[in-house]
Amino acid sequence: MKTFGRLLSNVWSFLEDTPSQVRVIDPNAPVDVLAIDVSGSMNSNDYAPTRLEGAKESARRFIEKRAVIEPNALVGVVTFSRWAHVVSRPIPAMANLSQLWEAVDSISTSGATNISSGLRRAFEKIQETGSSGYRRVVLLTDGHATHGDNPIATANQIKSAGIQLDITGIGGSPSEVNERELKEMASVVNGELRYWFIKSVGELARKFEALALREIG
Repeated sequence: MKTFGRLLSNVWSFLEDTPSQVRVIDPNAPVDVLAIDVSGSMNSNDYAPTRLEGAKESARRFIEKRAVIEPNALVGVVTFSRWAHVVSRPIPAMANLSQLWEAVDSISTSGATNISSGLRRAFEKIQETGSSGYRRVVLLTDGHATHGDNPIATANQIKSAGIQLDITGIGGSPSEVNERELKEMASVVNGELRYWFIKSVGELARKFEALALREIG
C-alpha cells in the first residue's frame, strides 16, 4: 500500500510539473493563483453552509469574472492545510472554465494551517508560467498559521519578485485570523493595503468579483 501511495504521489507530481503543461501561449498573459485555506476550521458553519463552501463559491465567481474581463488570463488554484496542493496549475480561464470549476468543486478540508506552504506553492506555479504580465496571488484564510515557516518572510519574497499579494480573512472576528500578520503580508498598491476581513458569504463573493476586476473598494 505504501508503494502504491508513493507511485500515486509521483504521478501527480509529474502531472503538475510537466513542462509541456505549463507553457504559456501569450507570454504577457496576466496570471492569478487562488490560495485557499482548507484547514479543519473551514468546516465551520458560521458562513452558511460552511466557510469552505463560501470560499468555493467565491472562487468560482472570481474565475468566471476573470475569464470575461481578460479572456487570455491564466488562473490557477492552490489549497493549503498542513501542506499545500496544486488543484489546478494556471491555465487560460476562458478556454478552461469547466475544468477550473471542477477543480474548485473537488476541494475538501484537512489538517492544520500552513500559510507559508500555500504561498510558496502559488509562487512556484506563477513562476513556471514564464509570463511577464501582471501576476498575483489571492489568499483566503480563516486562521493563524499553525505549521510551517514564517509566512511573512514568504510573502516578502513573493512581493519582492513583483507579484501582488491580495489577502482576505474570514471567520468569527478579525482577531481569529491574526490580522497584524496578514496586513504585514499583504501588498500595498497606490497607498491602499490589499487586505480585507469579510463577515459573510455574500460579501465574500462580491469581494472576489471585485478582485477579479482588480478593484480595491
